[in-house]
Amino acid sequence: MKIETVNGLTIGLVDADEAESGDWERHRGELDLVRVVGPPPESWPRLRAAGFAVHPSWITWMAPVAASEEEFLSRLSVQERRNVRLGLRYAAGRDVRMDVADPVDDLVFDDFLKLYEPHIGGMRHGVPYASMEREEILGMREDYFAVQAFEDGTLVGCCMCRKRADASTVVIRFVTTTQDSRQHRIVRAMYMRVFAKAREMGYRSVSLGTDPALYGHIAKPGLFRFKSRLGFTPIPARLFGTMDDPDEATRVLRLDTLTEPSLLISYAPDAGSEEITFDTPLHLDVLTGEDTDDPEADLGPYRAPFLTGLGVVRIG
Repeated sequence: MKIETVNGLTIGLVDADEAESGDWERHRGELDLVRVVGPPPESWPRLRAAGFAVHPSWITWMAPVAASEEEFLSRLSVQERRNVRLGLRYAAGRDVRMDVADPVDDLVFDDFLKLYEPHIGGMRHGVPYASMEREEILGMREDYFAVQAFEDGTLVGCCMCRKRADASTVVIRFVTTTQDSRQHRIVRAMYMRVFAKAREMGYRSVSLGTDPALYGHIAKPGLFRFKSRLGFTPIPARLFGTMDDPDEATRVLRLDTLTEPSLLISYAPDAGSEEITFDTPLHLDVLTGEDTDDPEADLGPYRAPFLTGLGVVRIG
């Protein structure tokens, strides 16, 4: 077994045979999770029997643009439609100006970073990917646009978006706001402007970015709820060409470094005998240390139409 620590998360890396035969409970004091990278499909049933979830390492969230904003909103729940409209009304009531900078220049990107870096810096395990990719993004500036939200001339929010003409998709790669603006749902107002821009360009889809399949470390469970309620569906990131990472099999041993609860999106238990596609069914595990006789109480916030299975996994 190889042990590595990534952003505070201690991971034991093993092969499929080690994973199946290991006594992992005794490693709970030293490891947060144990993982097989690229497990062969024939090993998936045995890995699941040993308590591992088989999943894409990263997922990309996708939604159709729809012919109009009203058509898009009609697909959402009553509560989420209300949330979007509250955000739009807040923006209108405070005279928040939504500008589109296309292409992105150095000044626009650096103004975005002035909001983004403190936002990420306030996270326990935040990684400033946008800052790390500054030169690469500006080298492709014609492929990027930004939706900027200004209140009284001050930037209070920004979405950094990539145009993927090859996939007819606008990818919302990074988004940030001031704290006060997040509380007033201005993010949803900015997203509606991104959808409008995608329609203007004749694109079919909008992507709400790429996250690890494990929510509770870099990405938090609330992000899963937000994206799913806004009508987005996750797919393995490699199918969209976002990255070329293999599948993984993961068993979480403790929640010391993760949130309580954490979430893990995996393939449904019967997946694996055929090639993974956009339509491969997905399962969600809610990972919790709580001991309760009412698992339904843990599941309500995480139900989503794209899930074929939803369960609670007790850790510890």
